[in-house]
Amino acid sequence: MKRRIAGFLFVFLFFGLPLLAQGQSGACGLTGRMATFVFQLGIILFAARLGCVLMEKIKLPGLLGEILAGVLIGPYLLGGLSLPGFPSGLFPLYAGIPVSELLYAFTTVSSIILLFLVGLETDIDTFLSFSVTGSLVGLGGLVASFFFGAGTVVILSPYFFGQQYGFMHPMSLFLGVIATATSVSISARILSERRKMDSPEGVTILSAAVIDDVLGIIVLAIVIGVIKSGHVSWGYISLVSLKAVSIWLGFTAVGLIFSRRLSALLKRARDNSTIAVMSLACALLLAGVFERSGLAMIVGAYIMGLSLSKTDLSFAIQEHLSSLYKFFIPVFFCVMGMMVNLKSIISPNILFFGLAYIIAAVSAKVLGCGIPSFFQGFNFRGALRVGLGMVPRGEVALIIAGMGLSSGIIGHDTFSVAIALSFVTSLMTPPLLARTLKSKLPVLRKRKPIRTEHKLIVYPTPNPETAELILVKVIAAFEEENFFVHRINLEQTLYQIRKDRIFITLNYTPKRLVFDCLEKDAFFVHMVFYEVIAELEGLIRHLETFTDKEKIGKKMYTEPNGTEQKRPCLSCMLNPEAVEISLMQENKQGIIEELVRLLVRSGQLPQDKIKSALEDLMERESSVSTGMQDGVALPHAKTAAVEHLVWAIGIKKEGINFASLDNKPANIFVIILSPKEAGEPHLQFMAEISRFLMSRENREKLLSSRDNEELYQYIFSHKLR
Repeated sequence: MKRRIAGFLFVFLFFGLPLLAQGQSGACGLTGRMATFVFQLGIILFAARLGCVLMEKIKLPGLLGEILAGVLIGPYLLGGLSLPGFPSGLFPLYAGIPVSELLYAFTTVSSIILLFLVGLETDIDTFLSFSVTGSLVGLGGLVASFFFGAGTVVILSPYFFGQQYGFMHPMSLFLGVIATATSVSISARILSERRKMDSPEGVTILSAAVIDDVLGIIVLAIVIGVIKSGHVSWGYISLVSLKAVSIWLGFTAVGLIFSRRLSALLKRARDNSTIAVMSLACALLLAGVFERSGLAMIVGAYIMGLSLSKTDLSFAIQEHLSSLYKFFIPVFFCVMGMMVNLKSIISPNILFFGLAYIIAAVSAKVLGCGIPSFFQGFNFRGALRVGLGMVPRGEVALIIAGMGLSSGIIGHDTFSVAIALSFVTSLMTPPLLARTLKSKLPVLRKRKPIRTEHKLIVYPTPNPETAELILVKVIAAFEEENFFVHRINLEQTLYQIRKDRIFITLNYTPKRLVFDCLEKDAFFVHMVFYEVIAELEGLIRHLETFTDKEKIGKKMYTEPNGTEQKRPCLSCMLNPEAVEISLMQENKQGIIEELVRLLVRSGQLPQDKIKSALEDLMERESSVSTGMQDGVALPHAKTAAVEHLVWAIGIKKEGINFASLDNKPANIFVIILSPKEAGEPHLQFMAEISRFLMSRENREKLLSSRDNEELYQYIFSHKLR
């Protein structure tokens, strides 16, 4: 597959570009700009995905790879090289601006989507009921980061920028805000891997992150209001601050109060996909209102997400917007990378200023979060862990930096410094935090232990579909017990489950559910899971009495196909080596194994995939028999053993017991395997096979075939479609 993709790109670049060049010569106006835009968008998506995959392979955040990809294809590197049809490069400078207006508008929408989803993920209940330690740590980190970031500009601006910038200068304010934005998902991943999510330092970091995010958005609103007004007097700043906080709190309060009514209104759409789209429309509208009010668009988007975060639509919206997230957000990070001017950042002045700014920003979080932790009972080791856990900067910092660049508040050199901050803090936190977590020594000054030993509870699941169903039921069961269930971020299936002093983490994979809790809480976790399984078993029993599966099976087999849809060509898909008129086995499992060997013989199934295919076939058979009636059996399964739909047909004229619907022996066997993930017409294919075998004439002809060739030719001659 990788070779095919590489071959496609090679052919496209060396043959498609010249053809595109001919079209570019005549392209002009809006149509020409749109053609360039869609071409750029396609390149960005490929580059961002490649960068993400490469970074994840070395256990680093994918967004770093997306940013690096943007730097590489941007106008300051490869994007500025002349190519056929693109004399100024694929990504030229537009009057000194790294990206076109169309592309920047696209990234603006991306930032709104991102902050809307961040708001949806914010646990407002934790924000309202977090511990004293978490609030002090978050507030301390926010204040220290803002003043350290702005102070660095004030102190060093005469040496590196040739003029003195005051504390209220837009650049000072903006770099102060950028320094406040914490990306706790990186720390959460490390805490989860080290089983420290519910440790004193883990709970403190996660609680502090909530207040840090919320207060950071308020500070951003204030700074945007001050900068847009152009007034820097303390009196006017106080007025703007009051306005920003009032608008923020007002809209947040209204959103939370009327969230249920808004949820009920959205539910009238009935379809979850439509609900998700309309909720995003609300976020866009509120973003526009905030921009018109002199505040930032992303603040409005965040508040809309926050308003819907505790409604029953929250998870549905996140799930149905996940595709938009995967489309828009990599483009956003890649475009942020394209704005980085490497020539400016490697200049001695910017390089040393950037180094000083990064040191200040890191020190601010370590000290601003560590010192309050120390005074709340942590020892030096624990305070250091808390401080390091709050160091990473991520997506919000990049959004703020992009806003500053687009509005002319900061230049490309300062923007590059902000990008470097995100890079360095995201790279340094995992190894440093992981190293400090290795120690088993206490992190609190009190000698009396405050918790018992951890217990890891693992529940394997038979398949991804069952795992997902159990996950939904488990989350619902905890919420019914008034627990707060919070997903760390969209990219990780890691959940916090909290109530009073109980803290549980849930790590979900398609193969298992892993709970990490204290020893004393293990019984409760077992009880919840037991009740969920019992509820599902009851549901299955009700389904068994809901309708008669045998009647459905008979209708599927006997009722004619009344539509004239285009049907798959079965005969074209049949391999001559995948037919056998003399099956030898005498029981169901033996026949299925023999049919699988037909697929191997015909080259449709690799030898090393036999076991996997058989397991999936027998699992499907164990639920409801695939023996139909009139001697026909259709053993089938969706399996990871194949990449596309394959089938074979075998005959055993004397027949065997296959637990068929009519209790008669089966003598015509059709095996069908289709991939689990790909969108193959699995059911349509089975319906077509059933339609063909409904004919008594066809069945008799198949059974009277003298050899494999005659059997194959009969099927092929019918040109089944």
